[in-house]
Amino acid sequence: MIAVLTRRSFLTGLLLFGLIVVAAMLAGWIAPFDPVKNNYRYRLGAPNDIFLVGTDRFGRDVLSRMLYGARVSLRIGLAVAVLSGVAGALAGLAAGWWSRADPWLMRVMDGLMAFPGLLLAIALAATLGPSEITVVVALTVAYTPRTARVMRGAVLVARAQDYVEAARAVGARTGRLLRHHVLPACAAPLVVQQTYVFAIAILAEAVLSFVGVGPPPPQPTLGSIIADGRDAMVEAPWITLAPGVAIAMLVLGLNLLGDGLRDALDPRMRRML
Repeated sequence: MIAVLTRRSFLTGLLLFGLIVVAAMLAGWIAPFDPVKNNYRYRLGAPNDIFLVGTDRFGRDVLSRMLYGARVSLRIGLAVAVLSGVAGALAGLAAGWWSRADPWLMRVMDGLMAFPGLLLAIALAATLGPSEITVVVALTVAYTPRTARVMRGAVLVARAQDYVEAARAVGARTGRLLRHHVLPACAAPLVVQQTYVFAIAILAEAVLSFVGVGPPPPQPTLGSIIADGRDAMVEAPWITLAPGVAIAMLVLGLNLLGDGLRDALDPRMRRML
């Protein structure tokens, strides 16, 4: 833990990511207006002392919509990271440990990876219908193969270590080998991989919402706010600029967190410092 906190990239990422997470969690207290209430008297209003980030074409406060929209984006990103992590870890563990399962499982993963992840998610979301659950399912299916590949590689490395062979030689059962020797060795690359999945899930959700297959209105998301402002980018650029900056901060923060965790958890990187 101390090694992680000494990494500048980790601290910078934690600051960027944590700032938006805290703001989203406190949206009910700090949002100045109802995010779905129309106010046609202030349509496309520029930022001022009342509407700090301006208003959209329906007069809705952009800042309030961003705070509530960040909740949805973070919820979807976290759900995708957890679900794809569990599914990918199980598939990678089975493929890496049991050689008979490896060809079958990896061919399925290869088949899913043959489609661009975002296009696969758009196709699934369009087929199942727009909803938050649909987005989570679509992105989980799209990004599980990448986690499975990382986990499989980590299991293959771990099972070849001398301490695993020694434990096997003294009669340790498969369950004990996996729980006490293999899985702890695979935890670091899995955690780092899922910070990346978290980031690309937030980005992918924004794209899905932008093209109209994300969570349906009136529920705001960062991507849908950008979509609402695309027809008014000349006269009201703040509608797209503000949520775009928020998405960039989230993705950059998560990538820096992942870099910091990788540097702290990788023994080779620690020896280089």
